[in-house]
Amino acid sequence: MEKDEKNNFSLQKEPIMEGELTGYPSIDKPWMKYYPKEVTKLELPNMTTYDYLCMKNIDNMDDVALNYLGVNIKYKTLFKRIDETAKSLIAMGVKKGDIITSCLVNMPESVYLIYAANKIGAVVDLIDPFVTQDLMETYCKRTNSKVIFTIDVGYNNVKDLPKSTNVKKIVLASPLESNPIVKKIYQLKNTKSMRKIFENDATISWKDFFALGETIGEYKRAKYEKDMPFALVHTGGTTGIPKGALLSVDNVNSTAFQFENSPLEMHKGETALNLMPPFAAYGLCNGLHTHLCCGMKVILIPTYEPNKIVDQLLKYKPNRIACAPAHYVHIAENEKLKKTNLSFLHHPIVGGDTLNTKLETSLNTLFLSRGCKDKIAKGYGLSETASGVTVCVNNESNKLGSSGIPLSKNILSCFNLENPEIECKYNEEGEICICSPNNMLGYYNMADETSNVLKLHKDGKVWFHTGDLGYMDEDGNLFIKGRLKRMIIQYNGLKANPFEAEREVLKHKLVNNVVVVGSKDFEHDQGELPVAFVQLKNGVECNTEELKHELHTNCEKNITYYSVPVDFVFVEDYPRTPIGKIDYKKLTEMYEQTYNEKNIIKQKELKF
Repeated sequence: MEKDEKNNFSLQKEPIMEGELTGYPSIDKPWMKYYPKEVTKLELPNMTTYDYLCMKNIDNMDDVALNYLGVNIKYKTLFKRIDETAKSLIAMGVKKGDIITSCLVNMPESVYLIYAANKIGAVVDLIDPFVTQDLMETYCKRTNSKVIFTIDVGYNNVKDLPKSTNVKKIVLASPLESNPIVKKIYQLKNTKSMRKIFENDATISWKDFFALGETIGEYKRAKYEKDMPFALVHTGGTTGIPKGALLSVDNVNSTAFQFENSPLEMHKGETALNLMPPFAAYGLCNGLHTHLCCGMKVILIPTYEPNKIVDQLLKYKPNRIACAPAHYVHIAENEKLKKTNLSFLHHPIVGGDTLNTKLETSLNTLFLSRGCKDKIAKGYGLSETASGVTVCVNNESNKLGSSGIPLSKNILSCFNLENPEIECKYNEEGEICICSPNNMLGYYNMADETSNVLKLHKDGKVWFHTGDLGYMDEDGNLFIKGRLKRMIIQYNGLKANPFEAEREVLKHKLVNNVVVVGSKDFEHDQGELPVAFVQLKNGVECNTEELKHELHTNCEKNITYYSVPVDFVFVEDYPRTPIGKIDYKKLTEMYEQTYNEKNIIKQKELKF
């Protein structure tokens, strides 16, 4: 894979401000008062993610690294499996710089594959196994991937890729792969259908893939290079074009390093419950790499089901959790937990979306009254920043409604919306921008999109422009006020792309225009749902209820399930801003004022 020099930036080291304050967060760095002075002198690791994982666990090989469906996998076994997976990739023809595609969930095989690819210098493209077939094809064409790994229930999304892309092999893994007893029962029930799948020469099982490596002896381990690509994680944006944020080994290691060397007091031997999928930067960097580099036992949960969080807490009693607001809604409402000793929890983290203050207050009351010494630690991050940007590192820095303070090597500030070169002072709203070793290399093969968000300012720093609106206070706390970009974050943390639905609805012959916006989810305390405002062609007369049903059916068939609008509203025109742009905020307000629960069409919930 060739490196796009235009998209690769190196950030200079920043001195810590001493003396009189200037009133500008990027210069004063008031958040550093929450960190020990020695943290400022620590150097970020210069090594591959695999090597960093090895170095951090060299003395605890007999400790448990992963717990999956009741099976414990020690660190020495983890590294053995990574090595065997690396050999199998080599046997399949994967080499340094190649991109392989992974559509796996939270399962040991996903962990082996991610680190094995890095060990030989390959890059892993992490994709939700339930994206649409068209989108899967787009991703594979963009990366020229020749091998794709997926779970068995996602097979239909990838089975035709060898015909339309350069994919040569499909490796099929069951989420039950690492539990032999349960897997055997599953296979007995599905023998006929599985046999038919493997009649296709392009498709092999994980077991057969794993056996390929038995013929490989010693091999060359990839050496560290600055800005060495590690993984692609996917995100939407203001243009609606699906983009792959290319993260380097430095980005991902920086997140783990900063969390480990923070007042969050993350220790070897603790237990972490990993609920977020590996194809999300939050799950990859925070849930997986950070916890493993701290020498913890990571409990992998393969299915994303926030309603099961309470049972999981009571079963595993983890010391660390990093979840979405949807999980915490169930925690706050559960009567069992109000009688349970929660002292096993340390700094429970929430990310993926902002937490409303009502829920935050309720959670803090619960945690502190049940033995947990820490308030809920809100955080902020993006796919483009390897997730970790800010977090409430202790109770002292944890202000109600805030998203925490920057991690020690990160610089945050807000910039004027009209002139992005002008930095906002404390408590002034602007676009949240980030200068950090966590900032991605760029959007893969999308230089123009990259230049829209990674910008060199006159201060000599490269800032990532998030598209989020907020401000920072005098203590360095970040407060998020809204989104300039149009991604719709649902109560469960899933991000609906409005442009995906708009493109589909516009295909209908009667439709002149459509705008999809996020509207409050009235069934939950958190999140929004996509609503489509449809403008028909001039002179068209039709039964709008029948058309609504038709548009909804088309969306369900052809776009990602969580991007399907829950309502279709027919309008003659759209409200406009003073400069003639469609006023998306006004559309949201219009819908919420006239909301009728009878019009809502429930979205599908895919499970396996």
